[in-house]
Amino acid sequence: MMAIRQPMSAVFAMTHQTQPTTWTNQGHFRPDDPTPAIGLRVVRGALVPATQDDQEQLKRLNLSLNQVIHAQVDFQRTPAGLKKIHRLGQLLVENCEMFAHMDSHQAIKVLQSLSGVGCDVVSVPAGTLADLTGRECKEDPRKLITVFQPWSLSPRTMSGAQFARLYDQLCRYIATDIWEHCPPETINHWVEALPSSCP
Repeated sequence: MMAIRQPMSAVFAMTHQTQPTTWTNQGHFRPDDPTPAIGLRVVRGALVPATQDDQEQLKRLNLSLNQVIHAQVDFQRTPAGLKKIHRLGQLLVENCEMFAHMDSHQAIKVLQSLSGVGCDVVSVPAGTLADLTGRECKEDPRKLITVFQPWSLSPRTMSGAQFARLYDQLCRYIATDIWEHCPPETINHWVEALPSSCP
């Protein structure tokens, strides 16, 4: 079991599917928002409301003592996280020839496509793919080609836990397929060492 050395924040969405539908008309519970996001702080052996507003939000749910709640936990996203992954892209642009002509954002998208990390698997006609890449189609243009389509990294579309896992997986891919024998931890250290002026 991992020991938590300091308080940390999380956000979770609550569901109480077994509760009577009449509860939606009590207090300030909003029927149009049945799964509110509530901030929690990790303390020893428990999760507690992170702020007074979060405590009030819990009260509005009219929960009963010892009631079992199913919750989806997510870590908070901060602007620093997005800046960090773009610094990873900048590290590739400055130190890897295949990324030298790109900006940091493009480098991350190509890295996602190469690794399959944070991507959907889609099928594209060979002719369409040739048009998109500006290359000549040398096979049946109707043949379906499997490609990786990168996800958006926006906080609106990706949870904090997903984002942290994606960053870790990209570092591992770089360590095994681009800079072989370089531990992922070292790559992360290089990213942290980049000047704050980097994207």
